[in-house]
Amino acid sequence: MKALIILSLLAYSSYAGYVLVMNDTFTDLSNWIADVMPGSASGNSEWEYYTDSPNNVFTTQINGQNALVLRALAQNYEGYNYTSGKVHSVRPWGPYGFFNIKAVVPKGNGLWPAIWLLPPNAQTIYGTWPACGEIDIMETVCTNSSGYSTIHFGGEWPNGAQWPNNGYNMWSFLPNWNIQHWYGLDWQPNYINFWLDAQMINGKITGGQLLFNIPSSRWYALNSNGQRYPGNAPFNQPFNIILNVAVGGFWPCWEGCCQNLAIPAQMEIYNVQIWHNSQSEE
Repeated sequence: MKALIILSLLAYSSYAGYVLVMNDTFTDLSNWIADVMPGSASGNSEWEYYTDSPNNVFTTQINGQNALVLRALAQNYEGYNYTSGKVHSVRPWGPYGFFNIKAVVPKGNGLWPAIWLLPPNAQTIYGTWPACGEIDIMETVCTNSSGYSTIHFGGEWPNGAQWPNNGYNMWSFLPNWNIQHWYGLDWQPNYINFWLDAQMINGKITGGQLLFNIPSSRWYALNSNGQRYPGNAPFNQPFNIILNVAVGGFWPCWEGCCQNLAIPAQMEIYNVQIWHNSQSEE
């Protein structure tokens, strides 16, 4: 009976225009790979070393719900004073669809948690970052009350790069950080929308707050000659989902909050849902 109910739900979702292709409630980590790398390798001057240790990356139950926990610790490792957790999806997803992640996000000095998407290996036919494209569903730093949704695109850094300082591709929002929220991305050929606390119900994005709409006319990818690739590049290719808690780095320190760090700290992810458009490749 349970299988029939699930099949019926998927059939209805497909008829309505979306197919639920991933619904991870974190009974295990089979959909994720823990990154092992120094935070400085990100190019953001971060202070942590990402490990696959069960001290930094693990699943557990919190108040009766399964959760993935990414925990930052004050711990000496490979010449770094902090360790933390970062995972990426086993496979890339998209292009296009509705991505919805339920999480509790930590706040405090020196913290930089993020829910974001990047092409596999951060390099595609469009080149290196940010020509390859990046979608930040949620980022926040320190005790700053705002969260941020952002896209990155343009030419390879630093030539023609378009990123938050350009102003029109970033939006802030003000959730209650002490509770669970759904952080949503509606990624379509002609636009990208960011959502807070929306749900997919009967094939429609329902409730919540539409944070930010970016039409495809605003983004582009440039080749090495500064010419635009055709179509809606770079956001026309599959991306990996990335979840992490950074410590330090240029953004928290620029905000002036890299002293008296709020460590230990953890991000709790309770659910990752991906709904593909019925015509998209699954």
